[in-house]
Amino acid sequence: MFFHKSQKKVGLAFDIGTASVSAALFELRGDDPRPHVLKIFRKFYTASLKRDASHFSKSTVGQFSAILKDVDTELKGIMPETYVVGLSSIFYLGKTEHIYEKRPKPRVVTSADTTSFINQGQQKFLADIGHGDVVIIEEVLMRSLLNGYRVDQPTGKSAEEIESWIHFAGTSRELYDTFTSVIKSSRPDAKIRFSTFPITTWLLMQEVLAPEHSAIIVDIGGELTEVTFLVDGIITEIVSLPFGVLNILLRISESERIDLDNALSLLKAYTGNTLTPEASAKLRGIIRKEMKSWEEVFERIWQRASRDIMSDVKMLFLGGGALVSDMKSAVAPPLLHPDLARGLHVSVIQPEAFQDKFGTFGAFDGPGDFGLMSLIASTRYYT
Repeated sequence: MFFHKSQKKVGLAFDIGTASVSAALFELRGDDPRPHVLKIFRKFYTASLKRDASHFSKSTVGQFSAILKDVDTELKGIMPETYVVGLSSIFYLGKTEHIYEKRPKPRVVTSADTTSFINQGQQKFLADIGHGDVVIIEEVLMRSLLNGYRVDQPTGKSAEEIESWIHFAGTSRELYDTFTSVIKSSRPDAKIRFSTFPITTWLLMQEVLAPEHSAIIVDIGGELTEVTFLVDGIITEIVSLPFGVLNILLRISESERIDLDNALSLLKAYTGNTLTPEASAKLRGIIRKEMKSWEEVFERIWQRASRDIMSDVKMLFLGGGALVSDMKSAVAPPLLHPDLARGLHVSVIQPEAFQDKFGTFGAFDGPGDFGLMSLIASTRYYT
């Protein structure tokens, strides 16, 4: 789909967020499996604390189309063939389905069996979400057990008991058709894949974490924070919290009587420790005041985590707000169980951690671009 020998393939990866649309133009060159990032494009929405679907839908389609026009200008009318569209949590529904089969006697697992398992999972997923007009955009086999033992590829192996966990994600037919038609209007033969950030992050994380790992991935977006629970290497739940870096920017803008662009510059100076001690202390007060509301909503996360994760908690921060150290302290409230508190490891994941997967890395702007980076890196999983 994405790669042919001795040819250059140009692709465009979109991060459809809740505060902006970003895109990365990349190229696959000949026999080199590593993508080469050529240029980053960004379009921000009009700032608003409204989180209704109408607001996001109108802003998203407008900025999505505007980036395609910029790319058309950049490439002088020759649009990319490959498109990867990454959706944030407001635009999709995701769930991991558990499928189990006990056979009368051991027999070889065939490709038809695998297809049957996926179809069973699809039906369960659609029934569970209760929405009829949904397009399934992802189906990823996260884990398989044959006779109680984990295997990477069940097809061709003999088993009496088969157990699989398959993650599905779906988006509305209207949104899927809208994005597809906008792209096809620029490139009729375009190859388009939709994805979600929990899955693209999981694909990368399984290479650096143990297969049986448990972790909490906190992706701090513009207006929403998406929290993914990984238990024994399986996505068990995805929770959206009504908080993002825009909340902080609006408070800084209001307090300092400056626009959002200057508020963002001030926040970056704060996280980079380049402000005077007086200015830094003032900004810290504004941020910590805003953090109080996040501490409250994050109690839901610890209540959920305590069901499955009792020790050695890995918390991985992604997204535009990941470098604000006050956020990391806000996620560990005083009520956190001492055993969990002692084993809590909070890390910020920078795109540079995966730089070796790219031929040309490009101008990624810190953890806020981890989503874009993971979308491009994931192209090698879809041949």
